[in-house]
Amino acid sequence: MSATPADSNTPNNPAAAPEGAPRKRRPPRRVQVTRVQTLSPLMRRITLQGAELEGFEVNDPACYMKLIFPEPGQTEPDRPLPDGPRAKSMRTYTPLAVRGEALEVDVDFVLHGDGPASTWAAQAQPGQVLYLMGPGPGYKIALDASAHFLIGDDSALPAFETILAALPATAAARVLVEVVDVAEERALHSAAKVEVHWAARGTDNTQAGRALETALRNAGTPAAGTRIYLACEAASMRRIRQLLIEELGVDRSHIVGRGYWKLNTVNHPDHDYGED
Repeated sequence: MSATPADSNTPNNPAAAPEGAPRKRRPPRRVQVTRVQTLSPLMRRITLQGAELEGFEVNDPACYMKLIFPEPGQTEPDRPLPDGPRAKSMRTYTPLAVRGEALEVDVDFVLHGDGPASTWAAQAQPGQVLYLMGPGPGYKIALDASAHFLIGDDSALPAFETILAALPATAAARVLVEVVDVAEERALHSAAKVEVHWAARGTDNTQAGRALETALRNAGTPAAGTRIYLACEAASMRRIRQLLIEELGVDRSHIVGRGYWKLNTVNHPDHDYGED
């Protein structure tokens, strides 16, 4: 779902931009829904397609893009102006499979209640229009690491899938995911050797991250050198990051943290790495 990190105004070729030059926004891309797939009771995979996706490339796993949704009463959102104000109903998501030849990208949505994105995804049908901005940078996998550990809630599942897809067959990874209940569990695929554990939090979002913390303590100390990608509710991510460092002795430089959403906050900002 919500992805993570960095500025969607990054130029297409940052190295070519003169130092100190103002960043230019990538033009927004008009896309249409072509397929809607139910992955679980609370997860939808929606395929977006459009001629304006030409040149849309993803180079790293767990990267992000912005989706702009219609306002109430609109059949499609207004096209954002290059230097105009930020769209009100814009949310951050992880691009999954990108099929350049078909000009398509898959996006997974968690149906977590009222909100521009969740409400839209719950009723999404072929032909509906969104605007897409990005992609932004993603996660640089340490391919020489002895092991990988992905820790997060259901909002991080799309990012986890892209990371698992990028791991080589020689890699080993553990995955710990917090979801509402067992109905949200599903197969996760990778060429690497993967061990997946699920933790149920129930429907009370105020308990976000608690099941993750318990499961992590039960799992014990990660092997030395393990690289950890941690992504979930923002306050939970901070608690778990401290747990890893202070209780489990993980080197803080081996942890990448991402606050994908924040309880009781409608527009949680990007760049939430939990290092404050």
